[in-house]
Amino acid sequence: MKKTLLFGIVSLLWLSLPVKAQLEKGTKYVAATINFRGTHQAIDYTPSVSANNSKYDAFNLNPSFQYGKFVKENRMIGIGFGTSMAFSKNQSSYAGQDFVYKGNNIAYNLSPYIRHYKSLSPKWAIFLNSSLSLSYIHLRYSSNDEVTKTDGYAAGVYLTPGISYWITPRFALETDLNFLSLSAGYNHMPTSKNVFFNSIVTTNLTSYFAVRASWYLQKN
Repeated sequence: MKKTLLFGIVSLLWLSLPVKAQLEKGTKYVAATINFRGTHQAIDYTPSVSANNSKYDAFNLNPSFQYGKFVKENRMIGIGFGTSMAFSKNQSSYAGQDFVYKGNNIAYNLSPYIRHYKSLSPKWAIFLNSSLSLSYIHLRYSSNDEVTKTDGYAAGVYLTPGISYWITPRFALETDLNFLSLSAGYNHMPTSKNVFFNSIVTTNLTSYFAVRASWYLQKN
């Protein structure tokens, strides 16, 4: 109990130590995020139903990296790289016949951006991120032995607010507040073309909230 209390006091003191956010001209910025999600579902039907069973598996992986440099105090320009991968498999039986459906979707993203910071305290800052997103999309579907491949592209502009919290002068945790973002863009696929505009205001934080590790590197 004493050790736990001591650890808590030390942690609290460490978090409350004064930290100066590195937002000066010349500071370099490196950040990384990895989001992933998986789903498994199995359904067994009663003998009275013609379908015997069904299984569904899905996995999503979205790593991203960002690099930037402050061109003046509180203003940074940079570029982001990332991929969005979605894999799914659906197995079912119907009237004694088995069906297997697979989907592999991959998007490669390139995103130059400009970010403006507003310091709230030595540890806290808010920012507004203006970015252009360019994506190459590859879709692969298979139904039993039949395979279909499709390629396309997308482009969009995004305006996203966020929050940064500095743990040390060089290391911070931050998040994009996607649930308050604005976006517009164009998707082009061989069989479909569409223009989109989104004004997202929602309380669904599980879909629009993720923490990113970031490093602010400045020459001494």
